[in-house]
Amino acid sequence: MPEDKTSPMEPLEPDNDIEIEFLDQEDDNQVVEEAPEGLEPVPGVGIEEESQHLKAELDHVRDIYLRKLAEFDNFRKRVEREREEHRLAGVEEMIRELLPVLDNFERALQHANDDSGAFLQGIEMIAKQLWDTLERRGVAEVNPIGQPFDPELHEAVQRVEDSEHPPGTVAWVMLKGYTMGDRLIRPAMVGVAVEPDGNASNGGGR
Repeated sequence: MPEDKTSPMEPLEPDNDIEIEFLDQEDDNQVVEEAPEGLEPVPGVGIEEESQHLKAELDHVRDIYLRKLAEFDNFRKRVEREREEHRLAGVEEMIRELLPVLDNFERALQHANDDSGAFLQGIEMIAKQLWDTLERRGVAEVNPIGQPFDPELHEAVQRVEDSEHPPGTVAWVMLKGYTMGDRLIRPAMVGVAVEPDGNASNGGGR
């Protein structure tokens, strides 16, 4: 029988370059807690404690929001109250300026049976006084006779067959309009000229 020349297996020498790192294993019953994505973990604080902390902060922010909302609501009410007070103050001042006009009307009515012309003169003076008061308030008259019809300032109440005015212009004014600054107080009530036909009377309305 041939001799077995195979030498016995020699134990391998451990490689000095290989490092073996032993990791501590967590207890099977211990749950490793990780911070939710986007939140910085707080050292030594678990998820439950961090959740309670965030809830407290949310309650604090909600309380601030509700307080600010109440402050804004109070501010809005105060602004509305001040605006209404300013409006009433303006109305009171206007009425105060018109009271002398009313006084003169009463004085003129006391001379209504006077045939000397004092009554008519008094009415004319009152009308001028009233208009001067309105002008000081920025009121201007809209009397568009002969002007092109403007729906922004005029309200057409009638079509007028009139050869004296071009079609589309104001042929007559039933009620004057008034503006105050850039605001239209009342549009002028007007009749708008149209081409006359053979069956219409001169200057007649339709």
